[in-house]
Amino acid sequence: MTVSPDRSSRRRLLAIAGGSLAITVAGCLGDESMDEDGNGAENEDADSDDVVEIETREGEDDEPDFVFDPTVAELEPGTTVRWVNTDGVFHTVTATDSLEERTPSEAFDETLDSEGETFEWTPDEAGIQHYYCEPHVGFMIGTLVVGDVDEADLEAVEEIHEDPAEVDGEDDDARDEVDEEFVDLTGEDRVEIETREGEDDEPDFVFDPAFVTIEAGTTVEWVNTDGVFHTVTSTDDLENRSGGGDVFDETLASEGDTVEWEADESGLQPYYCSPHAGFMYGALEIE
Repeated sequence: MTVSPDRSSRRRLLAIAGGSLAITVAGCLGDESMDEDGNGAENEDADSDDVVEIETREGEDDEPDFVFDPTVAELEPGTTVRWVNTDGVFHTVTATDSLEERTPSEAFDETLDSEGETFEWTPDEAGIQHYYCEPHVGFMIGTLVVGDVDEADLEAVEEIHEDPAEVDGEDDDARDEVDEEFVDLTGEDRVEIETREGEDDEPDFVFDPAFVTIEAGTTVEWVNTDGVFHTVTSTDDLENRSGGGDVFDETLASEGDTVEWEADESGLQPYYCSPHAGFMYGALEIE
């Protein structure tokens, strides 16, 4: 990959296509347009002259379920990046220092709750800023290449985006996929899990206890104790927290509402709250 000697003359948007890194030359929003007489006319939206737009959308062909498009964007310091939700699915735009670990950093962590939602961020300095979607952390990632960076760093960006599945830390053992401490509640015929507001370093809302080990045949009851609208939505994988659950998808609309489910089969059953999918989730380990 080569770097243009005059980055100020253009901006490049890099996108993943068919497993290889394709470079697409694109101008910023608000380029000069033609009037009825064929003369150049400036776009009236002057604020958009230094904006690069990145969409969330459903994947196509061999792409994962959801993607940031473009996956990699190259821009100059001072350019505003605008993420736009175009698929109507809950996403986050979460900065990280490493796409291999995908843990949040301090740069930004915002939600795109529904279609049309946007988030903007303006990098002031040159460098590489990775980010990911927390509900789809296993496959939905992106990178901003800001200003002049080392050729080796650009090559590293290309390599990691060519096959992101190799760096998501997944393991074939279902229990190992959940890096949480499970509360042992085996021997109980009935287990209660509350929804509550988070405390101290916890997120805004949590399931308590969120990760529990139970026996097959145990009845699990979720109870709304905070008065906030939640759902209890099953998923096959905590890295994919979107859409309705195939096993269960129930609402806890107000304080005192309950949902019951009997754990019939052994295995791992992850679940989450749809309105707070970015941070409110749990799992049942059924023995």
